[in-house]
Amino acid sequence: MPKTHSPKDQSLVVSVRDIARKPGTQKPHVRIVPAPAVLGTGVIGVREGSDLGLDLSLESVSEGIWVSGTAAAQAVGECARCLDEVTVDIVAPVQGLFVCPDARSGGSGDDVDVHYFDGENLDLEEVIRDAVVTSLPFIPLCDPGCPGLCDKCGVRLANDLEHHHDVVDPRWAALEGLTDKKEN
Repeated sequence: MPKTHSPKDQSLVVSVRDIARKPGTQKPHVRIVPAPAVLGTGVIGVREGSDLGLDLSLESVSEGIWVSGTAAAQAVGECARCLDEVTVDIVAPVQGLFVCPDARSGGSGDDVDVHYFDGENLDLEEVIRDAVVTSLPFIPLCDPGCPGLCDKCGVRLANDLEHHHDVVDPRWAALEGLTDKKEN
C-alpha cells in the first residue's frame, strides 16, 4: 500500500495567545520534540523523529513575538575523508521575529529574518531549520587528523599507517618488463 502524506507535525507550533499584543510579556518554551524532516544537508543532518531540544524564550514586542534561545540535537553523517559515520552534537543559536498579521506593512530594515504568524500560534519549524542547518559542519570529519582513504585502492589509511604503492614513472613502465626477462 503506498504511503500517504500525513499532515504536518504540530510539535513545533506554539500558542502565543496569552502574550501576543502584550509588549514586554515573556514566556519560556523548553521542550524536547521530534526533529522534522530535512533538518540537514546531503552530507550530515539530524535524523527525522530524533530528539530536538528547545530552550527558547518567547517575548512579545510591539511588532510581534521575538524568539531567542537554542536548539540542540545530534547530527549524523559521514566523514568527508574516510566515509565512516560521524555524530556531532549541535547547539544552535535560534532567533527570529514573528510579525503579527496587522503589522505586515513597513519593514524594520534590520538584518533579522522576519516570519509571519496568525496572531495566535507560531510555527517554529523554519526558524529552527535555519539555525540548525547553518550550525552543521560544512565538511564533517571523524577526526581533524583523519588521513582518509587511499586514492589508488580505497584502503582506510588510519588502519594501515604504512600503506603505500610503488609508483613507477609511466615513461619507464615499458622497461620494467626487460628486468623481469633478464632475471629468468
